[in-house]
Amino acid sequence: MPEPSLKLKKIWLDDDENFFELNLDFSTDNCKVNIDIYTDNEELEELRNGVMEFSNFKQKEFIWITGEDVENASHFLSMRCFLYGNRGYVGIEVTADNKNASPYSMRATFCIVTILSQLDDFTRKLGSFIKGEINEVDSLIQAFD
Repeated sequence: MPEPSLKLKKIWLDDDENFFELNLDFSTDNCKVNIDIYTDNEELEELRNGVMEFSNFKQKEFIWITGEDVENASHFLSMRCFLYGNRGYVGIEVTADNKNASPYSMRATFCIVTILSQLDDFTRKLGSFIKGEINEVDSLIQAFD
């Protein structure tokens, strides 16, 4: 059975339960990236809404960015959704940078290719995650092995 290309889970929760540390684990045939970011439900809701609008063809592409791509930032993560070919495939270009100092620094850019229905699965699970109904999300099965 194919493994999901994206797994996310909360690893630390602030007292107000809206601000938290999130672990994202990306896995493709060519790249594996594990990054922790600080975020909140509002930022995740922006991701969910943007992916939903893209998958409903209201946007030609969607880019979600969290953190900053500058020195002294806590993290930088960019996810760009775009149509890949004309057969219902979707590309998700990911750029992840943990902004740590050497030798612990990591920056990676890679692409996940999946099918349009996987975006619907992702947004459904992300909605449940935001509401607190589930604690982990496993989604985005790759279209090609």
